[in-house]
Amino acid sequence: MKDTLHIYTRVSSSIQETDGTSLESQKDLGIQKSKELGMKHKVWNEGAKSSHGEDITSRVQLVALLSAIENDDVKHLWVYNNDRLSRNEDTQYTIKYALRKNDVLLYTKDGTFDLNNPQDKLFKSLLDGIAQYDNAIRAERSRIGKKIKLEKVEWYDAPPPFGFHVVYSFLVPNPNEDKVVKRIFTWFYKDKTIEEIKRLQDKEGIFVRRGGLFSTGTINKVL
Repeated sequence: MKDTLHIYTRVSSSIQETDGTSLESQKDLGIQKSKELGMKHKVWNEGAKSSHGEDITSRVQLVALLSAIENDDVKHLWVYNNDRLSRNEDTQYTIKYALRKNDVLLYTKDGTFDLNNPQDKLFKSLLDGIAQYDNAIRAERSRIGKKIKLEKVEWYDAPPPFGFHVVYSFLVPNPNEDKVVKRIFTWFYKDKTIEEIKRLQDKEGIFVRRGGLFSTGTINKVL
């Protein structure tokens, strides 16, 4: 498939769906590039997958794409920018090795890379380093933000625990769930086991927030 441009698309969050790098935008730009090159195109859509601390096996389309590269079925690959493939150092090395070994040309909005060319290889490595740095900075910024909120007794950006909801960034008792939590503790203080509490909950038809009966694990978390 030497006359085909393979287009790999991925976003890591819903934010990227509105900042000009949506899956649809990436695909359209890739198709535009295939027309410029006079090639057919094939899209590998990964959807929304984070690249922070990633395990390459969680990227189904990327694994399939790498397999096609190893089978010599891919000679031209397009991604919107360098970090669409990965921000993870180990994954980046795996991808670069596969591209170099199988003589695959990489196209991005920043240019064309032949990783058997020393200059292109160096530039690609610099872009990889920038992506890793940016990823580390984002992770640290997120960690600091959560720490500051906790120090202010504000709830960080996660679903509130059962029995509470969030009002102006603070956890406050949820009137409906609060009753359930108090009953669980009442039963527990009366020496009921978690299994016995579950049976009592089931008998009264008490459900968790998203529907369905309480599991023993959920009751344990409440306690």
